Amino acid sequence: MVFGKEDDWANQLAIQLECKLVQLPITYLGVPLGANMRKVSSWQCVIDKIQDRLNTWKGTCISRAGRLILIKAVLQSLPIYYLSLFKMTTKVAQEIIKIQRRFLWSGKKQGRYQAVVKWELIQKLKEKGGLGVTNCTLQNAALLFKWWWRYACEEGSLWRRIVDSIHEDEVTIMPSKTRNSLPGPWNDIKRIANNETPVKEAFFQNARIHLGQGTRVKFWEDAWTGEASLQQTFPELYKVSSQQKEMISNMGWFERDTWRWILSWKRMLTPEEINEEKILHSILQQHYPRRYTPDRIAWEQHGNFSVKNLYAKAVNQMESGVTVDRLSCSVWQKLAPPKGGTYGMVGTTG
Repeated sequence: MVFGKEDDWANQLAIQLECKLVQLPITYLGVPLGANMRKVSSWQCVIDKIQDRLNTWKGTCISRAGRLILIKAVLQSLPIYYLSLFKMTTKVAQEIIKIQRRFLWSGKKQGRYQAVVKWELIQKLKEKGGLGVTNCTLQNAALLFKWWWRYACEEGSLWRRIVDSIHEDEVTIMPSKTRNSLPGPWNDIKRIANNETPVKEAFFQNARIHLGQGTRVKFWEDAWTGEASLQQTFPELYKVSSQQKEMISNMGWFERDTWRWILSWKRMLTPEEINEEKILHSILQQHYPRRYTPDRIAWEQHGNFSVKNLYAKAVNQMESGVTVDRLSCSVWQKLAPPKGGTYGMVGTTG
């Protein structure tokens, strides 16, 4: 590939270097470069890979318990690389689920099949009475939120400095949800926080910002006083604030070892807004910057972040409307072998 030069010049250079010219999109280390990942055609290689793997199996000769193991151990792992980098479209997710459902219930690659129970039940965790098949849409979001976690924890790393430079992002502890970036994977990763999803809710409920000097934490937009940001808690005060984009370190100063807050407004506050301001000040008395301490992020109560943990929390928050006999589930989950457990679940729910 040559940018900013004429084709003749590029061809002559390719002859001298004994190489060939290629045009975008191309694949490099398994990653498509220059492809529009919002098109279904860009994901066709993933779907074909799943279909090709099915061709090597005699699905009709395998029990449902065996098919379930193959789905969880093989079919679900094939698209992981793409899911960890790109936001999957709804049509692609539906196609992957369709392949899994058909293989589980009929063992065939094509043709009609009859589902015994709802797929939402199959995707439930075993502890909730399901079979633990991964929801690929939630898995995709959980894998992309890992980049949010790495962005917050890996300040100064080469990849983050490159991303900030290309997209002109501010130096904050979390990626900006509202700032528009250049089209591409990073813009899609940032925008997953704009949609209300179980994964987003689980991530921001468990990712705790520990305030240090306040140089990387936004006063209004980041959730540094609890689960919600001050912008969400005090929307009316946020509208009249003249410091909407300010970092905490610019919202006051240290008088010896005591931090003094400075809040400024675009106009005089109404009586209702004054009452809200008093509540805000009572919160700020308990949360304030600390000298010589870096801002950092932690998961839960000193726990370690993992995609598996985030996914499990997101699934627990979902309400699919499917109920299961918990006593029966506990029996076949703990005592029965996989084949007996699968048929036991189908028998109690189907």
